[in-house]
Amino acid sequence: MNASPERADVVVVGAGIAGLSAAWELRDRDVVVLEATDRVGGRMMSEPRDPYWLNFGGHVVGGVDTATGRLLAATGVEAVELPGELAGLFLNGRLLAGGRVETFPLRAPLSTADRIALIRAGARVRLAVVRYGRATTRRAGESDASWRARVLAYRDDVTFADFLGRVPPDVDAIFRATIRRSSGEPEQVSAGYGIGYFQLVWDRSRGLTRNIAGGSAKLPQAIARTLGGRVHTRAPVRVVRQDADGVTVSFEREGREHTVHARAAVVAAQAYAAREVIADLPDDVSRALGSITYGSYVVGSFLTGEHSPMPYDDLYALATPNASFNMLFNTANALRRGGPRAPGGSLMVYSAAALAEELAGNSDAEVEERYLDDLYAMFPALRGNVREVAIHRWRDGVPHPRPGRHLAQPPLERPVGRVRLAGDYLGTTYIDTAVATGTAAAHAIRAELER
Repeated sequence: MNASPERADVVVVGAGIAGLSAAWELRDRDVVVLEATDRVGGRMMSEPRDPYWLNFGGHVVGGVDTATGRLLAATGVEAVELPGELAGLFLNGRLLAGGRVETFPLRAPLSTADRIALIRAGARVRLAVVRYGRATTRRAGESDASWRARVLAYRDDVTFADFLGRVPPDVDAIFRATIRRSSGEPEQVSAGYGIGYFQLVWDRSRGLTRNIAGGSAKLPQAIARTLGGRVHTRAPVRVVRQDADGVTVSFEREGREHTVHARAAVVAAQAYAAREVIADLPDDVSRALGSITYGSYVVGSFLTGEHSPMPYDDLYALATPNASFNMLFNTANALRRGGPRAPGGSLMVYSAAALAEELAGNSDAEVEERYLDDLYAMFPALRGNVREVAIHRWRDGVPHPRPGRHLAQPPLERPVGRVRLAGDYLGTTYIDTAVATGTAAAHAIRAELER
């Protein structure tokens, strides 16, 4: 690590993908990145296990024409289209995968009354997804900020539970497993946001359908390598203060206080952290940052060593109602592209929202035992073939919009003097929102620097 900097053109607070995207765009300038933890990437976290990888956070990205797609192309990091199904379901001992999701109610092990209720609720969600797609299609000449605000405002008056209405427990569990991917419960997230989640799952043309080859950490690590010594880890920022000449950022490193003065700053920390470190925030910006809600996750990642095909080989994502985890992802699916099946694989499961809270008091060993019990019950052939288990906990996972969230958007999108905000909390597309807002913040600062 280089000596602590004293002056720079731009300081970026946070080395998650939002901050790194901003720094990448400003890499020809004197830019400094300060990260509180000992690693870059934030929730884009993975570990290589050649030829597979263990994944612990954000793992799916959009197509080549998205902000993330353009960043991947610019950095030379490879992303591959997922060949497997994105909307599988394991319910009451039966695996449902393949074919249209509209056929699941006819194939699911449900009572007649529950089957009818699922058909009705599914039709309601399917119609809502179509309407959501029409309403949130980008308009000619529309800016990213305007589009994000419009998406957040769509059906933002009620919760997803209010929109869905009362349904039987098994039907509720099916929808709840998918909504919990957002880190919130159906009674918490806005209806439009929940509907948008089903679009991401059901619509390959507009959804998140690619994996970064080798694991999601490849992208932030590639950017950090390019930036070199300008990225400082274990350097928590204490305060970002503006004055007539620019921005002064105070941070800690190796037990000592340091400052760096810059002409501008990008604060790409989580919303609550941004609120804490930016001095003299306008009241409306402070309230808006304080209104952002996060949920927690407990993640299990598994390296497997089987030598024969598994029932989930043609799947990528599987909702798992009534299990100790709400979703299962077959990470190795990205490599299953025909030809002889290579031995082994990797899986990821996670418990989000209320499920994560239920596991908060369990040790990692206890969580591992619960996860393995459910995995073996679903896929008995896994027993004896799990080579490695790693548990990771995200206290504050991803932000989830609650009803009324769009009202906070205008103050979050405008500059705070010489400071720009960036992060996934500014929209609804996770990694892509982070990349887009980090890139936009960098573009705006560059324009100001070049005046």
